[in-house]
Amino acid sequence: MTERKVVLLGPQAPQPIVGAVVEELVGRAPVAVITAGWQEWESDLAGLYSQLGDRMVSLRLYERAEAIWARDTDLREEHRRAQRDLRAIRERYAGQLERAAEAWMELLRDDGPEHIVQPERDAALAAIQRLDAHHVRRIEEVKADFRERTKLTRRPAVVRARDAVLRDLEGTEAVVIEGGHAAVLHNRITLFDLVDELRQRIVVGCAAGAMVVCSRVVLYNDSPAIGRGNAEVGLPGLGLIQGVVALPDAAHRLRIDDVRRMRRLALRLAPDRCALLDAGDRLDFLGDVPSGRGSRLIHPDGTLSPWVAAA
Repeated sequence: MTERKVVLLGPQAPQPIVGAVVEELVGRAPVAVITAGWQEWESDLAGLYSQLGDRMVSLRLYERAEAIWARDTDLREEHRRAQRDLRAIRERYAGQLERAAEAWMELLRDDGPEHIVQPERDAALAAIQRLDAHHVRRIEEVKADFRERTKLTRRPAVVRARDAVLRDLEGTEAVVIEGGHAAVLHNRITLFDLVDELRQRIVVGCAAGAMVVCSRVVLYNDSPAIGRGNAEVGLPGLGLIQGVVALPDAAHRLRIDDVRRMRRLALRLAPDRCALLDAGDRLDFLGDVPSGRGSRLIHPDGTLSPWVAAA
């Protein structure tokens, strides 16, 4: 395969299309599936089986990771320590983000002379973007420290489990990454060091699976029970696609009719482009180049349009 092929899909309920997409891409060839984001429900594969049938090969990353923790209790404790550090970093990021976002919003409401106010708005937005970038770097530092400190790739339990995963991957032409918890998906895929394996295959990411294959994962909910609903850069993605942020279930989780709110989101995440992925939506990539399919793009002015190859 000369160029990386990645397909982003929205949620598979109530309109599952993953089976038809995979058959179009690889025919009846074997297909690996990653459902670690479902966590304890990883083995509940009836829905995917109805789409993919006997060619489906479950990689069982969540189950295999749990077996590693059971065999290597020192590694389990180091993993827990890293997760505590990541939660502490996120708490501090969220606090800083709330204050920075409020400062930006205040300047957006300021009706003073444009030549006075606009440079301050630009500076406030740049401060948020620097904070987002800093947060991603801090996450990467914690993860890199964990891998180095534990000598992760040389630990026997990890090596045995990864070898088993690679055997399951043999002969597969595509990998379907299902939804669920994005951070768990990312953790398990990187635990087994599978990014290079994914680059050698067609990848179909559904919902949270679409989020993690991009260069960064953004968490969002415009109508939370508590708080203002500031979008957060949750973690670095796997980087199979650059320059795009996947936003699944957008019609339910974003106020897509609020042009000003959409404009703020597009400006905040620039130069990445925001792909809205609702049920039934699809966006294909060859390398980092999109082909126009059923997805929408948020423009810098907050308007939406179908994504086309020239976007």
